[in-house]
Amino acid sequence: MKSKYRLIGFFTVVFALFFALFWLFTGIKKSAKNNVKSSQLKEAKGQFCIQLLRYDQDLFSIDFAHLKTEIERLAEKYPPILIEPDVWNDEAMMMQLIAYLKDTLNISLFETIKKVIKEEFLLKELETSFGYYKVFYPDAAVPVIITLIPGLDFTMPSVYFFDDVLFVNIDMYLGADKPFYPKYGMPLYMTERCDPVYIPIDIFKKAMVYKHLGDQPTSTLLETMIFEGKKLYFTEMMFPTMREQLIIGYSDEKFNWANTYAGNIWNYMIEKNELFGKGDALMRCYIEESPFTKPFGNDSPGRLGTFIGWKIIQSYMNNNPEVTLQELMRETDYQKILNISKFKPQPK
Repeated sequence: MKSKYRLIGFFTVVFALFFALFWLFTGIKKSAKNNVKSSQLKEAKGQFCIQLLRYDQDLFSIDFAHLKTEIERLAEKYPPILIEPDVWNDEAMMMQLIAYLKDTLNISLFETIKKVIKEEFLLKELETSFGYYKVFYPDAAVPVIITLIPGLDFTMPSVYFFDDVLFVNIDMYLGADKPFYPKYGMPLYMTERCDPVYIPIDIFKKAMVYKHLGDQPTSTLLETMIFEGKKLYFTEMMFPTMREQLIIGYSDEKFNWANTYAGNIWNYMIEKNELFGKGDALMRCYIEESPFTKPFGNDSPGRLGTFIGWKIIQSYMNNNPEVTLQELMRETDYQKILNISKFKPQPK
């Protein structure tokens, strides 16, 4: 009898081992957050090639001794919004271009870019994130990505689309410790996100997401919170192994504070009847960039409305696993999302 049980145990172990190996080598393994199989990701990554064009690099590497030829070469490679084919014949434009290339700030920015931007890392991150993107949106195009140096223009978005080309102001991602940012007026609480790791994140959070949100007008604080939360959740699905701090762009300290007091924040909004409130003051308080959220003191992070909206969306998707990412992005009934999200954080 004992030998019989030992034999059963032996076959149980063998079966378990076989199943584990099958699971490993057949690509059934899934991401912890987005349930994408590794085989799906591998197949999706084989359907496209990342086109990363370094306008910053090409422009600052031109040979001034053969300027006309160099300009013509760039005009063939890049869209007219960056450099027009006949710019050589425009004396004023050529003077502006030469002044731009000889500007000490722009030269310093480019020299820093060469040191801190690791193109191999960037390409790897983009290949993986766009691989997930193609799993969720197999018919969507992967855009051409062009990097450039506007010269620390803080009035511009750091990532944006123009004519289906995705532009990245790469001088906005040189590292939080770089003196350029505070020197030219960027608040310290925003410099935390001036790191190369945020380039692929911002490509999805600030640009790609808008291709799938459609026209979704918002008026109340709750609607805006959930709308912003959808943007973060979309980005999270493209970076399933990324720390959540990086998805929203909080320091570890600020992120831990927000997680700890999520219930208190939510209760405060309810008690003050703010969720269905409207107006710029509420949006400035809870959604827009700020060093902290005024009702909760200097230790709190800014954008707490966005953070809570993200947590509502996470709860909604966790409690309604039949809802796809595509369906979430199309859903405009914000009250419905809240009602069936079962979002009930406990205050501390």
